[in-house]
Amino acid sequence: MKKLSVLLVFAAILLLSTGIASAADEQVYGLFMSHMTNAFTMEMSDAVKAKADELGVKLTVYDGGKDPAKQINQMETALSQGISAIIVEPASVDGIKPAVEAAREAGVPVVILNQKITDQELASCFVGVSNVDGGKMEMSAAVADMGGEGKVGLLLGPMGSDAQIGRSEGYQAVIDASEGKIEVIYELTANWVTDEALSVVETWLSSGKELDAIVAQNDGMALGALKAVEDAKLQDQILVYGLDATDEALAAVKDGRLKATVSQSTALQGLNAMQAAFDLVNGKEVPAEILVEFTLITIDNVDEFLK
Repeated sequence: MKKLSVLLVFAAILLLSTGIASAADEQVYGLFMSHMTNAFTMEMSDAVKAKADELGVKLTVYDGGKDPAKQINQMETALSQGISAIIVEPASVDGIKPAVEAAREAGVPVVILNQKITDQELASCFVGVSNVDGGKMEMSAAVADMGGEGKVGLLLGPMGSDAQIGRSEGYQAVIDASEGKIEVIYELTANWVTDEALSVVETWLSSGKELDAIVAQNDGMALGALKAVEDAKLQDQILVYGLDATDEALAAVKDGRLKATVSQSTALQGLNAMQAAFDLVNGKEVPAEILVEFTLITIDNVDEFLK
């Protein structure tokens, strides 16, 4: 009996130690989103989660609340807990650099998703788009629809984010090429938020200044602008443009209410980012930059994108 008890204890210790080793060896990935407040970020995070499920790995998703300091804290805490890899959609181009440096020092791969950071070489890989090109595509569509000249209002993303900086640069390149025929009447951030954009555009319209188009750096703000325009019964005078190809925006394009949106292959970005992180953890080489394409979506081709 005594011998049996000793054997049982030994077996229990062996089982416990094996379990501890297995838990320690488990690959745990972190997805650090700048925020989780609109259809774009939800679609992107869902794609990363779907790929993690397909690969059979554990993924924890963090909401940065548009706060770089919070995002740094989340990443550094995850590093202290032994995370295998970080996928981060940055809240700012500069703000999260200390956490990326800490991950680099710890030998933990970092995949930057959708919006580049300054000193991008600190990270293992970038998966996303050229935001300058997206801005050019959206603004070029607006200029063409206005016949090459007109007055525009610009709704920008959070100031200092890569998407805001890049898309604004793209807008400006097209505006400069118009040689003064495109006049920017208003330009203000609405932080990706529909309600903020609604309030901003209501103020613009109340001033009585003429506008021919409103170009928004995401669909959420475009839909807020569209509501303000429709409430003022100016939909026949002011064209509205968005970017992200969210379901609600695609429906508005289909109905002829939103003039156009731009797809940045959101789900594909998420899938590619998770695959890149997995490959890096498992010793495979990945390109320093993995880009997906933009597509202009109008009433002519919207049916191809509707789910």
